[in-house]
Formats: sequence, structure tokens, C-alpha cells
Amino acid sequence: MEAEIVEKKKFDISRMLSILVTILFIVLALNLLTTKSDKLFEIIGYRSYTVLSGSMEPKFYPGDIVITKHKNKTDIQVDDIVTYRDNDGVIITHRIIEETPEGYITKGDNNNVEDADILTKEKIIGEVKLSIPKIGYVMDFLSKPMVIAAEMILLAVFIFFYYKD
Repeated sequence: MEAEIVEKKKFDISRMLSILVTILFIVLALNLLTTKSDKLFEIIGYRSYTVLSGSMEPKFYPGDIVITKHKNKTDIQVDDIVTYRDNDGVIITHRIIEETPEGYITKGDNNNVEDADILTKEKIIGEVKLSIPKIGYVMDFLSKPMVIAAEMILLAVFIFFYYKD
């Protein structure tokens, strides 16, 4: 009787582990695909970015991940936090503080001054919908080519041993 209970708990833990591993790989794969393909980002509608500076503190801190919804799938307004490319091509996440006929004026919540450039609609990537604290460093590490190769090998080994019987 006790052996049956132990066996059942072991099966449940194994099943939960396989579900978690599967979900992790799906999330990593979707994140990798959407960061590499603008068309896929537009279809799926969401993409993640890692916050690198403290310009949006206390809303976002370095290492946080922000989930950005594609600009075609949302209505951008004043007070929204948006991810955009500046004139040098650098990706920035700041708050829209004013709308002008030329475009939007943005500012980091932790900055004393507005951003120098006027943000046009063409440069907006999307609106930030969600943030996940400190997971950005982990996602960046897991998205490196050598780590992805190791992940695929581990997944293959996991599948082999899980379905071996």
C-alpha cells in the first residue's frame, strides 16, 4: 500500500517537471522567434525586452523584463509606457508625457528632463503591458547561442530518458 502511494507521488512530480520543462522551452522558443522576426512579433503581438538602465525606476529596474504589445494591436496615448527606437536605433522604454503635432514627447520616470527627440509613430515598437522583475538577465543568458545549443541537448536527453520505457 505504501509503495503505491510513493509511486503515485513520484509520477506526479515527474509529470509536473515535464510540464514545467515543456512550458519553459515553449516560452524560450517564442521569445527567441519574436526577437528575431518582426513579422512573427506582429502576428503573435507580444515581445519581451530587458531593461538595462534605471531611467524608469521605480516602475522598472535594470534586469526586469517588459512585455511589449505590438503598436498595431494597441492604442497609444499620453501616459502610456512605450518601447521605441530612437534616432540612433537604440531601443528605449519610456513614458509618453505629451502629444504634439510632430509626435510624442517622452521621458523616463527617473529622469529630470524630457527626451531630446520627438517620438514619431513610425519609431514606436509597442506599448508595455507587463513587467517581470529580474528575469531579464536569466532570459538574456538563456538566449545566447551556446546556451540554446545546450538547452536543445538537455531537452533531447530529457525526452530520451522520459520516453525510454
